[in-house]
Amino acid sequence: MTRPIEKSFVITLGLLVGLSPLAVDLYLPSMPAIAADLAASPGAVNQTLSIYLACFALPQLVFGPLSDAYGRRLIMFTGLIIFLLGSLACAFAGDIQSLILSRALQGLGAAAIIVTVPALVRDRFENEAFARVMGLIMMVMAVAPLIGPLLGGLILQVSGWQMNFLLLAVLAVCALGLFHVQIGETLPRQRRIPFRPSNLMKNYGAILRHGSSLSFMLCGGFAFAGMMGFLTASPFVYIEHYGTTELQYGLLFACNILTIIAFTALGNRFVAATGSLVMLGVAMGILLLASLLHFSLALTTAPPLWLVVVAVMLFVGTNGLVSANSMALVMKRFGHTSGSVSALAGSLRFGSGAIAGVAISLSQNGSPWPMFVVMASCGVGAIGFYGVGIMLAKQEDQQIRSTV
Repeated sequence: MTRPIEKSFVITLGLLVGLSPLAVDLYLPSMPAIAADLAASPGAVNQTLSIYLACFALPQLVFGPLSDAYGRRLIMFTGLIIFLLGSLACAFAGDIQSLILSRALQGLGAAAIIVTVPALVRDRFENEAFARVMGLIMMVMAVAPLIGPLLGGLILQVSGWQMNFLLLAVLAVCALGLFHVQIGETLPRQRRIPFRPSNLMKNYGAILRHGSSLSFMLCGGFAFAGMMGFLTASPFVYIEHYGTTELQYGLLFACNILTIIAFTALGNRFVAATGSLVMLGVAMGILLLASLLHFSLALTTAPPLWLVVVAVMLFVGTNGLVSANSMALVMKRFGHTSGSVSALAGSLRFGSGAIAGVAISLSQNGSPWPMFVVMASCGVGAIGFYGVGIMLAKQEDQQIRSTV
């Protein structure tokens, strides 16, 4: 039986998931100001993003199975409290080292929040319905990065960069109250899986040994890594290299989010008829075009800003389609351990994103070239794993039919 999709459920989870991208996007226009205020290099400031992503990625491997064992609400409340404390610590950081450590704490809390949401959805929806609900949640979530750089640019005009993190603390308090009122426990006790290291290793081992599922997760991971490469490099590329203002940067950034919303809305319209595999293939076609554009930009001496913006829009715009449909394909096979699936997929995505950010930080030379190369390479990786996933899925289906 298909459950009705409640607007309050989608909006609440969309807002909760939106805390993490807002924690990234809100302070992006302030990165040059942070470097000046804390007497830090651009590479050191970039580490505040990379450490956030690293601490966001790895703890999901623990928080996911914990949510399978103790329920979704406990892990969500824990994550929101840690995120709140980390945001306050960031606001009062007096040097770059303290800010990096505070961002690590903030990322830890965000990990518990983000890993719980897909598991909550899978508790109530399956297959294409899961992809559709996750797509709707991502559309709501997209409002956060849409307004993040714009709001961050405005905050910088009237206050210091610290106000960005104070705002995140206020939003975390609001999210605590909203989740408490709107979302009940979705995992009954009889369906919970005891948290034991042996169970954890067994679940992760089963997923990692399943070739098509691992390939689709890596497809999503590489696509996300390319987007995170853009997030890491874009403030310095747009503001310092091309000379845009903080507010102009926010407007250009908003173009990417509008593209995500448009692509995701189209995907949700057709996914029930075509299936998640076809929609993922459509996303890969767009990503191929975007990757070729980025390779071309890397070979161009002085690419115009408008062409850079278009190439980035095409690349980043596919992220909602890729994330929702790649997860739907994996959840179809491992829905009974949705917390573990969500944890492993999230760790792969954000771990890849952290690596992409570090690669850009280490290769910064004052030009957009590192951003172009990293994004193009990640796009090629995503397309490659999509192809491998299709091949392995066909083999797995043939094996299942031969045993029936």
